[in-house]
Amino acid sequence: MLIETSFAISSAPERAYTFLLDVERVAPCVPGGELGTQNEDGSYPATVTVKLGPMRMVYTGTLRIAEHDDAARRAVLSAKAREAGGHGAVDATMTMNVLPDGAGSHVEVVTDLSLTGRAARMGRGIVEDVARRLVADMASCLERKLDDEHAGTSGEHEHEHEPARAAASPRPVSGFTLLVRAFVGRLRRITAKGET
Repeated sequence: MLIETSFAISSAPERAYTFLLDVERVAPCVPGGELGTQNEDGSYPATVTVKLGPMRMVYTGTLRIAEHDDAARRAVLSAKAREAGGHGAVDATMTMNVLPDGAGSHVEVVTDLSLTGRAARMGRGIVEDVARRLVADMASCLERKLDDEHAGTSGEHEHEHEPARAAASPRPVSGFTLLVRAFVGRLRRITAKGET
């Protein structure tokens, strides 16, 4: 399935694009995600933990930048993962385009997503809504990180806190919370259509 999302950030396009290509700096903004040390082929081992009610799904796989066009500020990320102890799998190709938007940037993201297993049974509509919420949360985190770096508050201070952050286990994505948000969002859209 194709999922189209977008978000705006206040940083200039060149800076935003360079930041988004730095997988190690972006990874902490992925809810429930954990990134390992880069492999020789340029890929990164990655783990994502998703909690859906009483179910806890852990996906392990790899993430890599499949291609990038610096002049056009376009990059393609590829992620492949399998559910630990289950039969589910995720295969995603995410194409990002960074466009100028006033003094800031507009980032368009098109994700070609293939799901099997328990996650696939959630249904296309719910998966799309959850994906949009994840992108929104990730965009807010990226914006904060870029603003912090621009203000010079990361630098040495960020390195001081790296060991503690690495030692902490990543918080799993709460599927229940995301589903509630997705349901409320759909309800609002339906209500808004009914009022027009």
